[in-house]
Amino acid sequence: MRLFRGYFIAAALMACAAPAMSGCAALGAPPGSPSELADKTVLDEKGLLGVELAYSAARTLAEIGVDAGIIKGATATRVASLDNQAYGKLELARTAYSLGNATTYAIALEDARTLIGSLLATVKGGRP
Repeated sequence: MRLFRGYFIAAALMACAAPAMSGCAALGAPPGSPSELADKTVLDEKGLLGVELAYSAARTLAEIGVDAGIIKGATATRVASLDNQAYGKLELARTAYSLGNATTYAIALEDARTLIGSLLATVKGGRP
């Protein structure tokens, strides 16, 4: 009976592992070396850092413009809206990066860059 239980457990484990192993083919080939993976990760971190610095600069410029009274009325409202949207996309990019969601990360970074560009254009007096 004990031998039969061992075979049963082994068969159950193999049945559970088979679907999981079949999904591995869809993942694609692993990186050629650990350094390739590390280089990609560093580039991802630099992309996020660059967007964070751009957002920080744009927000600081907007705050100075509002505090100095240069940005007011409808422009101030538009600046606030763009700032909130850019911050939201930056938070989404941070979350996607921490979760390892490459698709959402790339989209959020691109959206954040676009919104930061619109924010800067609005602060400088133009309309994107």
